[in-house]
Amino acid sequence: MSENEAETPEETERFWVRIGRVFTRWKKILLEKSRPHKTLHYWVKKAFDELLAIRIIRFVVQLIAFLLLFYAGIVFVLGYDPLFSTIFAGVAYLIPIFGYIPMPFDMPQGIAQGTATGYFDMIQFIGQAGVFPFIAVGVIFIVPILVGRSFCGWICPFGFVQDLFALTPIRTRYPSKNTDRQLSRIKYIILFITLFMVAWVGSSTFLGIEQGLVTTLGAFGTAFWAVLSPSGTFFVILPYLWIFGIVSPILTQWNPPPIFWNPLMWIRIIFLAIIIFIALFIRRPYCRWICPVGAMMGLVGQFSFLTVSRSATECLGPTCDRQRCKTACPVGIDVIERPFGKIYSPDCILCLDCTAKCGHDAIKVEYA
Repeated sequence: MSENEAETPEETERFWVRIGRVFTRWKKILLEKSRPHKTLHYWVKKAFDELLAIRIIRFVVQLIAFLLLFYAGIVFVLGYDPLFSTIFAGVAYLIPIFGYIPMPFDMPQGIAQGTATGYFDMIQFIGQAGVFPFIAVGVIFIVPILVGRSFCGWICPFGFVQDLFALTPIRTRYPSKNTDRQLSRIKYIILFITLFMVAWVGSSTFLGIEQGLVTTLGAFGTAFWAVLSPSGTFFVILPYLWIFGIVSPILTQWNPPPIFWNPLMWIRIIFLAIIIFIALFIRRPYCRWICPVGAMMGLVGQFSFLTVSRSATECLGPTCDRQRCKTACPVGIDVIERPFGKIYSPDCILCLDCTAKCGHDAIKVEYA
């Protein structure tokens, strides 16, 4: 090649400028604004967003916690220990010893060979039996003060199930602030009624003056909310229906037929179906509006050392041209309208979606 035919530095620079412009144009096309429906465009947009990293990390943590919490249930269903059969022989018989460890999230009691149970279920079962649940009550105050409701966002098995249903390619909807505020009162009503039942039945049992109260209340006399909890239905009732052959894996055989099921069974299944259906459109509806465990942890968690804060010097507030943090929160907290400094909200599950969404690095996690 002669010297006249060789590329000059100016031509080489113009070539790479053209390549850069083409890349920028295609990136703009991929990231152009549209409705937040979960199509290929949605996932491509997420790939250019740092939020994807936070959600992947949280999903992995949730999945690991889910598998660890229910590994004993897997052992129970299979009849053997598939991972440690040669090292920890008989582990399925040792696990029930630890079946009364209270966990600071919605973990139903009664799951097959479960290694732990939620502290709220423990309060109901132990309290309504006439014994004060010291350890479970201690968990109520110690854990939320130390780490807030982070267990709800990162560990809770039923929260993980709701997040899985939210991944379906259905457009996410955002209820109005007034609707969200009104519905969020339901969890506090459930919490009050449940604690009232625990105190009433528990004190009557302890004093020996129940006079058939437990018999009259039936299943509600043992654990009021645990009888209706969709978490218990999903992780306890439905697996037992399959394990003991009441329902076949392909739902073609019923023994006995559903028409002969207890009405309470139908209420539980319908209630769970409603929660799952809503979870397809609205993120974490159970955590937002119904869960009494989250309500109790949220009340104490407002005094937590671990919180999310918004910087007044870096946040543009309502004038921000992006405001992506407004729709990032899975429980509907409008971060922009909160005062600067620490965000004290009983609904915050410390999922960190808002911190990843903020384009100005104004929302951060603090421990103080």
